[in-house]
Amino acid sequence: MSSSSSASRSQTHTTRGIPSKYWCGSNLTTFGAQTKENLYRRFYRCEIAIKRQSEHHLFKWIDEAIIDEIRMVDKKVTHLQSDFQSIKRTTTMRLQEHGKKIDESLLEMKRIFHDQTILLEELRNKSTSVLDAKSHCPLLNVAAAAIALGTLAWLYAKMTSI
Repeated sequence: MSSSSSASRSQTHTTRGIPSKYWCGSNLTTFGAQTKENLYRRFYRCEIAIKRQSEHHLFKWIDEAIIDEIRMVDKKVTHLQSDFQSIKRTTTMRLQEHGKKIDESLLEMKRIFHDQTILLEELRNKSTSVLDAKSHCPLLNVAAAAIALGTLAWLYAKMTSI
């Protein structure tokens, strides 16, 4: 069979890639061409077509089927690479956004810690001038605990909202 005969037969039903079954439901078999133009060239042929040569059943050169299959796989690989790059870009952008939020929260925590330290020092200075040594220790402890508890509550609220 020549290349031209395969083109005329494929007009009714086209098969892309390497076929496994054909529309008639029969299995496919491989044969070697016996024509002068395509001597020993391998092809797929529907088993029914061997018996019913007047009907249009599958005929496809094996080398063309393999090339079709490679092209289909290349398309799939290109599509997967594109999907991967898109996912990579999206993930990178999201990680950068989360990193910025974490940096902002860290700066806010440092600022609050610094402010609380200053307030604690002011409280110590005021309490020593107003209260005597015995009475200011429990008050200072309560004030420090209240400040620490408030700071921890604020940090917890900030961290859980990210």
